[in-house]
Amino acid sequence: MFLKECNSISLRIKKSSKVFHKKIDQHIDQALKEQGIDSPMSLQKKIISNIKSGNDCIFISGEKTGKTTALVVAIVQMLKSALNDVPRALVVVQDKDKAEEMKLMFDEIGKNTDLRVHCVYPGPNILKLRDQVYYGSDVVIGTAKRLNELYSYSGLNLNDLQMIIVDDANLTIKIELVGQIDRLTEIIPSAQKIIAAPKMNERVERFAEFHMPKPQLIQE
Repeated sequence: MFLKECNSISLRIKKSSKVFHKKIDQHIDQALKEQGIDSPMSLQKKIISNIKSGNDCIFISGEKTGKTTALVVAIVQMLKSALNDVPRALVVVQDKDKAEEMKLMFDEIGKNTDLRVHCVYPGPNILKLRDQVYYGSDVVIGTAKRLNELYSYSGLNLNDLQMIIVDDANLTIKIELVGQIDRLTEIIPSAQKIIAAPKMNERVERFAEFHMPKPQLIQE
């Protein structure tokens, strides 16, 4: 039922004919061009425009379709610059490697901004992580368990959070982590929720049913 309802919503999404680079800020456009990104994939256009709408979104597409790059572009474009000291975007990933990979993307795509991006994952001292995040952050990327630990240590102020993103959801939403991800999501019920995954499965559907009442579903 859920998937059927989402599909009916996705059919009403109009395809944009605008050129990709006209949709994004000039400083992001320049950073992308320096990386040789001039011809974005169709999914990337849809991700950016639908995240900008403010609606909850589910993006389903295979590997190497540019989902993660588009997510980073959209987040940088939405946040634009550093503001206050508390995070406005939370990105949940499956492990340390993915967190560091995404952090590098933020550094490259947002290099002409002053956005503050931090990674949190098992290993580094939790108190040091708390201090890093607490004293100024716009985006926090991390594993569900570590993000919850940071919240428990009063190192993650979510009062101004605008977006929570679950990247590579097929891998990130594991059985043993469902409770951890649920807890994060329940703390911030008003934030925009975004899922990106190579395919729809029971865990992704369950997350959406519990936390995303009327998501936009974009599949390729």
